Amino acid sequence: MPSLVVDISLPREQYLQVYQSYIRQVKAIARNGRSVRFPIVVLKPYLTHNGIHGTFELTFDDNNKFIGIQALG
Repeated sequence: MPSLVVDISLPREQYLQVYQSYIRQVKAIARNGRSVRFPIVVLKPYLTHNGIHGTFELTFDDNNKFIGIQALG
């Protein structure tokens, strides 16, 4: 399965503003330089009082459809 590693640093206030709006996807730059979009709701389990901060591995199927996300370290 194809995967990308992204670093995300999103303050809680900014996450909540985006999550409550019509924006449904996050755009990030993977460590390999590729641009990637994925559903913002997949980050919800990682939301803390400080927001979302960490390194995540995104997995995709062979048609580049998002499958899942996993926090690394």
